Amino acid sequence: MNDKSILTPFIIYDPECPLCVRFKQALEQMNFDMPLYFYPLDHPELFVQFPKLNKETINKEVHLILDVEGENALKGHQVIDFLARHNNTVKKFAWLLETDIGEKASHIFYKSVNKLRESLHNHCSNCKNR
Repeated sequence: MNDKSILTPFIIYDPECPLCVRFKQALEQMNFDMPLYFYPLDHPELFVQFPKLNKETINKEVHLILDVEGENALKGHQVIDFLARHNNTVKKFAWLLETDIGEKASHIFYKSVNKLRESLHNHCSNCKNR
């Protein structure tokens, strides 16, 4: 493996979005039962190593890529569920996500955060001009 290889599993984040950067920083401080890597949307090797990834789709919602082929990807609320099941503190309660109410709560949380991210993106002159 060369120094430029992208390691999995990884989350793709927008380095220009303050909310995305803050979530990334918070996740980096959490204790997961596996390594978790983070790569910015503009990483030069990202779309070279993972040509099946669609930048436009990724820019609309969070993506977690699980394998080196990029075939196994989670999006949106699926990422929250996955991270909850692999966080050493939260996974004790991950069974709640398997209930209808837990799943709805996960969806609502993700939709709310993504709506906030989109709102920030729409009001940011740097973001709109990219």
